[in-house]
Amino acid sequence: MFKFFLLIFICTISSADSIDIDKLLGEAKKSRKHVLVFLHKPHCGYCENMILFTLPEDEVAQKIQKSFIFVDIDIADAGEVIFDDFKGSKHDFAKSLGFNFYPSSVFIDEDEEVVYGQAGYKDEDKYLKILRFVESRSYVNMGLDDFK
Repeated sequence: MFKFFLLIFICTISSADSIDIDKLLGEAKKSRKHVLVFLHKPHCGYCENMILFTLPEDEVAQKIQKSFIFVDIDIADAGEVIFDDFKGSKHDFAKSLGFNFYPSSVFIDEDEEVVYGQAGYKDEDKYLKILRFVESRSYVNMGLDDFK
């Protein structure tokens, strides 16, 4: 049941023509959450595995719903993304963040700073570790190189 609601939520945000991350950051500031931007592309087996297996896992889905504002971006979809001084295509948005390997997860704090990014497929255990790292704001006290 929980997976079904998360899937509806993901589809709702990803089907929007325009994604205003600045607006979502306003919500993040009120709730003290990070925005989690999940970047992926079509015909990518690793992306599909994250979407089908990792993200819907109960513990992962619950952690995302509780602690993050999730934004699903298929870089091939039409529409634009608005973030800080950027306004452009979803593909160009991913490139502007420096991510051109998919899937990628990018975490933005309520101060509009990209605080962590991770490219590549992650199974449930590894993804939970990343979610906990960002949720706890451990990146403030520890260098990202220390997080493996």
